[in-house]
Amino acid sequence: MTGALPLTGKRVHVAGSISPKTTSDIAAYGHDIVRRVLRGVIDAGGGIVTGAGKEPTLEGGAAQVFNWSVLEVVAEAIRDGRCPQPIGERCPVVIVVSEKGESEIPEARKALWTELLGSGKVEVRRIMPGARSATMIRQQQVAYGDALFILGGGTGVEHLAEEYMGACKPVIPLDLPLGASREDGTGGAERLARESRANPTTFIRLQKGEAGREGARLARIACDGGKAAVSLVGEGVLDIIVNLAPPTAFFVRLLNRDHEAYERVERFFRTVVDPILEELGLTRVDLGKDEVESGFINAEIFRRLHHSTVAVVDVTGERPNCFIELGYA
Repeated sequence: MTGALPLTGKRVHVAGSISPKTTSDIAAYGHDIVRRVLRGVIDAGGGIVTGAGKEPTLEGGAAQVFNWSVLEVVAEAIRDGRCPQPIGERCPVVIVVSEKGESEIPEARKALWTELLGSGKVEVRRIMPGARSATMIRQQQVAYGDALFILGGGTGVEHLAEEYMGACKPVIPLDLPLGASREDGTGGAERLARESRANPTTFIRLQKGEAGREGARLARIACDGGKAAVSLVGEGVLDIIVNLAPPTAFFVRLLNRDHEAYERVERFFRTVVDPILEELGLTRVDLGKDEVESGFINAEIFRRLHHSTVAVVDVTGERPNCFIELGYA
């Protein structure tokens, strides 16, 4: 794998579940999409975030959770030499588990689990010993994931989506009618998919050159109740993931060119801040230098600041606006 691959250093988190009332055909369709998307993610240099534990199944044989389908794809990629190499101490695959979850790994999956643990490509993160909190697991997963792809599910995927969006990370929900393994929640990924069609940039933002097409990209991954070709849906999801906008760092700084400190501030941001952000994989938002998307600059400032992962604040010149933006950040 090379640094030129579009998802190098990024991890995609896949989550969801399937109702016991769902037909085996629809369940198999969901698993096929997950496998197709994740093979594409790995081939694009990306990594994976998932969990591990028991594997309840439908009467037709399909699993009600996606973790082991995800881990099968990971193991396949490791065997084939397609799985990305660790970057420093950062493994491409992160599995977050509890002690109880690990103890519930099915006998039929233990050989696969052992293989993954010995691969050198997988990091296992365990929550507090003795704890079994699904909330704690999800919160750790959010810390390691760069984007969330969800299908089916109930309260769990709804909480994950809320956490990812709260961290200004993209969420891609699928509208496949899978239900939830616990029959809980308020519609899970299927409901969130409908919401994403109405408010696309709340869920995803695409990189420069693709921005403004979020609604079309999300409409393209409609499953039509399982009638749309798996290949088309999978390619559509992967296309979104590859074209997601990188996380941004918003600059709060002196912009008045007539101020005596302007040249010092400008030199600091160009020679110190910009190189650090590039190394971290962040894109700058410097409204004194970069393209403005809105005709109303005040609205633009707070919208872009709200969606940025980092704010770099320099109050040289003691502009009131800098302090207001610092307080908001």
